[in-house]
Amino acid sequence: MKNSRLHQIIIILLVALCYGNTLTLNYALDDRMVVMESKYTIQGGWEGIKSIFTEDTFNGYFANKEAVVEGGRYRPMSQLSFLLEMEIFGQDIKRKIGDVNDFFNLHNPDHEQFFVDSNLPVISHLFTILYFALLCLVIYKVLSMLFSQYEGKKWFQSLAFIATVLFVVHPIHTEAVANVKGRDEIFAMLGSMLTLWCSLKYVDTRKWWFIVLSFLSFLFGIFSKENTITFLAVLPLTLYFYQNEKKCTADYFVTLLPVFVGSFIFILARANAIGSIMPADQSGIILNNPFINSTKSEEIATVLFTWLIYLRLLFFPHPLTHDYYPCEIEITNFSNPVVWVVILACVALIVYALLTLKKKKVPSYAILFFIITFSITSNLLFNIGTFMNERFVFIPSLGFTLLIGYGFYLFLQKDSKVWQGVTLGVLGVVCLLLGIKTFTRNFVWKDDFTLFLTDVKTSTNSIKCNVSAGGSYLQMYKKSLDTNERNLAYQHLYKAVSLDSTAVNAYLLLGELLFMDGRYEDSHYYFETAAHFAPGNIIAVDNLKKLSLLLEDRELKPISDLLDEALRERSITKLNLAYRQVEDFLAVHPKSLIGRNLKGNMLGRGYGLLDSSIHVYEGVIADDPTFASAYENMGIAYAVKKDFVSAEACLLRAQQLVPDNMNVKNNLVSLYLDKGDIEKAEAMKQQIAAMTGR
Repeated sequence: MKNSRLHQIIIILLVALCYGNTLTLNYALDDRMVVMESKYTIQGGWEGIKSIFTEDTFNGYFANKEAVVEGGRYRPMSQLSFLLEMEIFGQDIKRKIGDVNDFFNLHNPDHEQFFVDSNLPVISHLFTILYFALLCLVIYKVLSMLFSQYEGKKWFQSLAFIATVLFVVHPIHTEAVANVKGRDEIFAMLGSMLTLWCSLKYVDTRKWWFIVLSFLSFLFGIFSKENTITFLAVLPLTLYFYQNEKKCTADYFVTLLPVFVGSFIFILARANAIGSIMPADQSGIILNNPFINSTKSEEIATVLFTWLIYLRLLFFPHPLTHDYYPCEIEITNFSNPVVWVVILACVALIVYALLTLKKKKVPSYAILFFIITFSITSNLLFNIGTFMNERFVFIPSLGFTLLIGYGFYLFLQKDSKVWQGVTLGVLGVVCLLLGIKTFTRNFVWKDDFTLFLTDVKTSTNSIKCNVSAGGSYLQMYKKSLDTNERNLAYQHLYKAVSLDSTAVNAYLLLGELLFMDGRYEDSHYYFETAAHFAPGNIIAVDNLKKLSLLLEDRELKPISDLLDEALRERSITKLNLAYRQVEDFLAVHPKSLIGRNLKGNMLGRGYGLLDSSIHVYEGVIADDPTFASAYENMGIAYAVKKDFVSAEACLLRAQQLVPDNMNVKNNLVSLYLDKGDIEKAEAMKQQIAAMTGR
């Protein structure tokens, strides 16, 4: 092919023009799960690599040994590439993050700035562009071999070139290329297309090492994403269409053998990592199972309806969004005439593809390629956990661009220069418009804030997108204290819970927002609701504990003030009143740590019943070994009893729990002076002076 080099140069240039601006982007969306907050990526080394290949892809983020999303995720190859980038270019980030085994440290939102300030996002996006460029070149090579007869004399009269160019510029691919996590799609298709190329080269040359390369390519693809397994059917289809005199029946067996072996190896590895081969029972959470409240008939009808949305986006990719989660797409049924239009269109396309299969027509191959590769993400064979996503047609879209490219090729083959000129002009305009859309859409993937706040205007009824937008406005409000941002956060989060009464993340964010606004009872309610729907949720449990203490402290404040007043005035009447009030409180809240701690304070400081107060403090500590105030008060009680050893142990434990608490340090100074340990007293005074600057 005399124009092959020119074609490849144009393809590379188009990739650079369409996606060069992704070098200005940071990480966004699921990049957090596989890069910024993935234990295995940051941990690195052989331990990280071992975990990547033997556990669910998202375990490194969720610190969970079980599949955490519908069907589990096992995509070790793309995860390995992130780990290697971190090992080579992110050592400084790893040092700053520190202990990845500490769940809260791993997910510290302040760590995001480490990535923003580094070159790692640029490097990740650069490699993704290079991988996509390589994929497009391989696509061109495969199509050139498969449809070599569709090459004209002029440089633009090439089916392989036209189809590849349309694939390069199509905006529906932005999710896979602009989002670093989308590299699993690129790798899967790259491995799959290399498998096709190696198989065709084997038929052409009879060199056995192409079969070895085919096996390695397929392993690379399928260990990147499960979609690759559809090439078990695409490969024989491609071989059938390949016009080569050397081809024989045995080639089907020889070329399929490495693909079957690779599939078997993957299935074993996936089952070992996740515990199952196929998706498990359907989740009870609507965000993991959009059809949870639907009949099977409604599910199938809605799935068919989403196919029409995919088709519209392929022909007219606007508006685009990363989020098609419930309730963005309404559940429909077979009374909807659109569903029947989809059924008739699918039947017509399948019948046409099968009728023209024997003639080896390009449209037949294009349609069957799309159907086969789309089958695994179509939602028809099994529930994939969401209605649809643009990246789900990343591989199938090649069938679409091949079909459209074939139409342009036929017109460009006409003898009339006018027809050629008009067709070339139309093709140029189409590519220009698609390229502009791709280029501008990339900017939306700059970071989470930009993505969520942009796409919520499109995915207005998505539970997930409203939660994400609400969370983004909350983060902005924390920094700016802008009431407009606070109100927008409330708007989106309240909408999320109105769409889904079990939206745990919305409840968590509302709890945090209400806490900031000082509405502690309301905050407690939302954290409690989150804990109800997600028992054991670390964030909910931790915040409920803090809020309970805060609310108890606020309720007990008048009693505490009355105690201080009684001690100051040496009023036994007020002391007795305070004691009765705290007993009344504990009758209603017997587990209250603050209430029991206050009771111990009354017994010790008020009534001088030191042993009784120590017994109360011991009960508080038994229930919560991190309750520093109980250690401090117990230390004071022991000091009054002249049990300096026990007193020091309690006060040092309190200091360990609250190292910046000046009261604890001053009590330690008093203790050391009482026991005559001047050296320790002076050392503690120096610590206080260093912290206070005095």
